[in-house]
Amino acid sequence: MPFTKACLLPLLLFFTGPHNVRDMEPSNITFQVPNEPNMLFYLQRTPNENTVIYAVRPAPLKEPIDIYWKRYQFDGRREELNYIQRTFAYGMKVKDKGDRLEMRSVAYDKIPISVFKHADGQLQDKAFIVVNDHAIILRRIFIAINGGTFWFPNVEYVEFSGIDPRTNSPVVERFVQ
Repeated sequence: MPFTKACLLPLLLFFTGPHNVRDMEPSNITFQVPNEPNMLFYLQRTPNENTVIYAVRPAPLKEPIDIYWKRYQFDGRREELNYIQRTFAYGMKVKDKGDRLEMRSVAYDKIPISVFKHADGQLQDKAFIVVNDHAIILRRIFIAINGGTFWFPNVEYVEFSGIDPRTNSPVVERFVQ
């Protein structure tokens, strides 16, 4: 397999090992839950509690989605992603599909995330994703990393947490490749 962005970065959405996904317990690792304006969802991973926030820009200039760090490991300050983080790890490719935006991770673009628009064209504050054939209003992505290196982390699994739009009940889906 040729090297790609997905296998070169600390992010993380390059997964390992065959597993029976349905038999796994949800992760019991919890970090501080962010409460940021216009937040769609957030991403956390095991190395530390720093969190990547994905939010709708209220008045989009060039980019409709604002992606930044919430540095809980320090003093909780906001910090912009650097070039490598934005380009290879935590950034999103965003396409306007008319009635919605389609977002795909720069590190793993196989799972689209949709943000629908209101009738007036403004973005809703919900992100939708389908994981393991289950639709989710996405709130959190959690990435479990067990060793590896900065450029080649050993990602055990990725959990997508949120709300089932049909039943309004909490749901967690684990993705392992």
